[in-house]
Amino acid sequence: MDVLPNRAARAKLPVGERQLIMKKLIIFHDRLKEARDAFARFHFPVVGGVADSGSISLVMGDSRTGKTFGAKSYLGGFPQRLGERGMIYPALLVEMPASGGYRAILENLADAMSIAHTLRMNNSVLTNNILRGLEFHDVELLIFDEVQDVCDIKNPRLASDFKRLMRKILNLEKASIVCIGLPETYSLLSSDKQLVGRGGLQYAFLHPYSWDSEEERMSFRLLCDQFDDGMPFLNKSSLGAAATAERLHWVSQGIIGLLKNFLFVAGSLAINDGSNQVDATHLAQAYDWIKPPQTSFNPFRDDWSQKPDPVVAAAPLTTHDPFAKRKRSAHA
Repeated sequence: MDVLPNRAARAKLPVGERQLIMKKLIIFHDRLKEARDAFARFHFPVVGGVADSGSISLVMGDSRTGKTFGAKSYLGGFPQRLGERGMIYPALLVEMPASGGYRAILENLADAMSIAHTLRMNNSVLTNNILRGLEFHDVELLIFDEVQDVCDIKNPRLASDFKRLMRKILNLEKASIVCIGLPETYSLLSSDKQLVGRGGLQYAFLHPYSWDSEEERMSFRLLCDQFDDGMPFLNKSSLGAAATAERLHWVSQGIIGLLKNFLFVAGSLAINDGSNQVDATHLAQAYDWIKPPQTSFNPFRDDWSQKPDPVVAAAPLTTHDPFAKRKRSAHA
């Protein structure tokens, strides 16, 4: 990450540069460490050992909890390089296509390794070229992002084709696969016993921050304070103070990406006002623009004791946790 200029210098930058600082602000929080540690564990099961091969694992969580960013951060330590035979790609991140079916998956994977393909090339030939390319380019770790989009039970043929492709890759015993997806991705993959048999389907679950324990509250307050430290204003905004952080948690549901988006809007309002910090009026206005229709409560303007149930006010992006029952029984 680029080193930010000191607070006073940041506050004097042109407004466009200050806007970009907020937009591109990167915080090295504990959820990012969880994600990086998971990818490292799946990649190198033995610290200081060799890369694993032939295994499939899963990193899952609600949208905007840092799964993809964690993957990109981890892969930054394994850049492509020129080998004796050509380019070496130690690790690759391949995003699943939003449309286009199985052919689009193959093309995205081929593009990640710069494998040429044409419309005249049928899927069988392209698949074989991809399998040879994985070996030729010494790919050790292959990360598929947004896997729930292609393993959806509503499109069983596409899901079957994609799982078959993953089994072919794993059977090479050259690379391991990590899938990234929403919580439901676990059930979509675990139903395939042939895939589960290739490594047991280890997983990491990136949860939003909770407000139910002292440890989680302090972690979220620290996160807010880190965002505060990076904001381009002369003064800090006390975002990590208990009362403000609790309201920010309520607004963001403890999800890092939603928190960052919200603070960007509030910070933009503060820049437009020529303010030296983000204050309650900016936070209140930012929430007015995202609060659910037919609601009036604003946590930055109204009596906090009158807050509605956050699940009623704004339902979480994903409420299904496939391990919730397991956790409850473990503590029974």
